[in-house]
Amino acid sequence: MKALAIVLAIVFFVVGLLYGMGMINILTKSGTTHAHHVSHLVVFWVLALLCLVWFRFQTSANPR
Repeated sequence: MKALAIVLAIVFFVVGLLYGMGMINILTKSGTTHAHHVSHLVVFWVLALLCLVWFRFQTSANPR
């Protein structure tokens, strides 16, 4: 599960970056007419951060 958390974090970060740069417009209705979707960038980066938090909770020490 640790590897999955890291892989998802990287994927969400890259997809958010591509949305911010206007390279992809998959989940938008406006398509290429509105190239930069900053809200999508923020959402994907928040998902990436949550995956990193998930990874961190998996690596914490076991309670005694």
